[in-house]
Amino acid sequence: MKRHEALVQLSRDHHFGLLLCWKLKEGLKKEVTIDRMSKYIDLFYLQNLKPHFAEEEETIFKVLGEENPLIKEAISQHRIMHKMIENGFKTPEQIEDFRALLELHIRTEERQIFPEIEKQATDEQLQSILKLDHPELKEPEYDDLFWK
Repeated sequence: MKRHEALVQLSRDHHFGLLLCWKLKEGLKKEVTIDRMSKYIDLFYLQNLKPHFAEEEETIFKVLGEENPLIKEAISQHRIMHKMIENGFKTPEQIEDFRALLELHIRTEERQIFPEIEKQATDEQLQSILKLDHPELKEPEYDDLFWK
């Protein structure tokens, strides 16, 4: 998808989130222990998802406003995923629920929220987002490649 330059980095970050979803799906298929996958989820959340969610909420979501139904739902999903991580994972079903929610969340942002922001944002809003120093997400250094 062609993105406005102001949203390109956040859109690229979604690639890493979808890669996490794939890794978890592979881990579940291989019946990897919950503990092994959970440690990776925790690390990925701290290094990538938490700052990414905060950045979205503090910048681009403001374009549509917190009362927009898409934004309300996205923020709710951020909170649910945070709570899931906080509570920890004890079953494969809990890991799958997290994985499915993250994938749904990313796809909704890419297919609905970002296009709506591109439609509604003023040039000034897009320019101010462009000037922000977006932290670039990257794969965490992690020795246990449970998905391979």
